[in-house]
Amino acid sequence: MEQVIMLTSSGALPDDLVVETLLRLPVKSLLRFRSVCRSWYDLVKSSNFIYKHLKKDDNIRVMIRCTYYDDTDEYDELKSYFSLVPDKTLTDLSFKNLDPKIPGIRIGPYDGIFCLFNNPRRITLWNVTTNEYRVLPKCRAHLPFYTTVHYSNFGFGLDPIADDYKLVIILTLWHEKRREFYDFSHVTVYTFSTNSWRDLKGFEMRHDYMYDRIDNVYLNGFCYWLVLRTDYHKAILSFDMSGEVFEEIQGPNIPERADIFESSLIPWILGIYEDSLGLLCSDKYAHSFDLWKMKERSWMKYLTFGPFVETYQPIGYWRKGEFFLQSRKKRLILYNSGTQEMRDLGITGLWFSVHILKESLIPIKGEDILVDIFDIPWNTLGITDLISS
Repeated sequence: MEQVIMLTSSGALPDDLVVETLLRLPVKSLLRFRSVCRSWYDLVKSSNFIYKHLKKDDNIRVMIRCTYYDDTDEYDELKSYFSLVPDKTLTDLSFKNLDPKIPGIRIGPYDGIFCLFNNPRRITLWNVTTNEYRVLPKCRAHLPFYTTVHYSNFGFGLDPIADDYKLVIILTLWHEKRREFYDFSHVTVYTFSTNSWRDLKGFEMRHDYMYDRIDNVYLNGFCYWLVLRTDYHKAILSFDMSGEVFEEIQGPNIPERADIFESSLIPWILGIYEDSLGLLCSDKYAHSFDLWKMKERSWMKYLTFGPFVETYQPIGYWRKGEFFLQSRKKRLILYNSGTQEMRDLGITGLWFSVHILKESLIPIKGEDILVDIFDIPWNTLGITDLISS
């Protein structure tokens, strides 16, 4: 049926049609079109328009970090690069280099925003698409006597009740005199709207947690971390972004492996699959995988892939039953669980990390002042691991 577009008496398009048209455009185009007129400028900057644009499926992109040895370097240094695949179908693999102005470890992204850590005393928020930055203010964490930071883990996401973004930092402490982990973690939270930090009561360290990643998975108001306890039990640590409460969730009932801390393979990958928390588990030799989904705090085995002839390492989740794998030859592979097809994406490296990015209009620009982030002693182990990862 032919669609008829009705013009107003002045010859202009109706407002609702203008909105629907602009919602279909990428962020970079919208940033240019803000200068067309005052009404468009106000529309693109409005929170309602930003929210609607963010929720459109066309905004999803893939970001790939590849770490490799530079053979041309005199010292054969370990290097990495960060690239964006602008085509969400992955048909066009014209990678775009995405090195930010401020180098460092990238945590996220959530709603198009990364947290950048180029040293333990500086944290910067970065909207990848608009290329805006915000340097966070100084945070003074008041630690118990004789303790230093042993591990640092981060969570970033939305408090849906307050409609505000938060950055959560979990500090696992080491007691210098007792030479063991401190009884409680220390938690500090940065709130986006107030541009300030608050200390929270940490959780009891009933186990010596070993985090699988330094950052989190965010879903529906909760941050999740996969933790490997020293008693070899799997667990998920969750944080309610609104209630600001931690909870430990038991992992799925999978036969335990006593050699998980010695293996070069990562046996479990936490992520989001079909709007649910997913856990991708590989066998000891990475010839097959199981996908578990969590519904109402209980786990169900959803899919099994393999066995494969070659050895593959799971890297991350993509769309519609597709997963990123790393082959034994250090190649990045896209696996379609429906068709069981393997697609070589043409990238070689020592290891990869894959991030799902949503193009976002969320404004984050703040005063660009270089500030310290923690006025506390840092032990060499935790920070060296953080910087070099």
